[in-house]
Amino acid sequence: MVKGEDLMDLRSDIILAGSVQESIELLTDFFKVDYFTLHLFRGGTDVGIIPYVRTNYPAGWVSHYLLNDYVRIDPVLKHAESHFDPFCWSDITLDGPQLQMMQNAIAAGVGQTGFSISHVDPFSRRSVLSFNAQEAPDGDSWKPFLAENGDKLGGLAADLHLKALAEINIEDADLPQLSPRESECLKWTAEGKAHTEIAIILGLSEHTVRSYLKVARIKLDSVSLAQAVAKASSMGLI
Repeated sequence: MVKGEDLMDLRSDIILAGSVQESIELLTDFFKVDYFTLHLFRGGTDVGIIPYVRTNYPAGWVSHYLLNDYVRIDPVLKHAESHFDPFCWSDITLDGPQLQMMQNAIAAGVGQTGFSISHVDPFSRRSVLSFNAQEAPDGDSWKPFLAENGDKLGGLAADLHLKALAEINIEDADLPQLSPRESECLKWTAEGKAHTEIAIILGLSEHTVRSYLKVARIKLDSVSLAQAVAKASSMGLI
């Protein structure tokens, strides 16, 4: 079982790491597994949108995956669309093309066992954090490990989700650089929530919510909050 205090130290290190890719390396060292991958879909659960991906899989496999557009049939991503709890890859039923993809992955050096943790934020933006190794801890299944550590790993997946969103904002340099909290406040405003309601939803003070929205409005060069919401929506920021 993963010790709580050790995991808290890991989460702190991940937050302070310079990039999501560096965080992936920290995870690999901590859990003593072969590979980690983070998929974040820019448009939530829409499988037609190209995902943001960070992984330490072999470069040859990554190239093969992208060239063959495996994101369309990836059984792990497909399973994650309808399962919110952590799941073992052994629980997935594969169809013909998916089975061939997994066989190709194993031939490329990817481990035969793994498990994934889905995270969906309040705005339906979805990410999937996957652990991969040649063998599970007991040589058969990750299920005992997940039963003991699933809840803790959910917090880890949430941390990486927010870090990936921040990294996307940096990559999209032409867009206003909204913080995750600023985006959240704008999104709830777009849903018709008042400052007091947003404060309760996010566990913040009303003053803090107003401050986030004011900064977001300035970043979006808007004279009103309604204009800021409209701009953020058109730019895909919320």
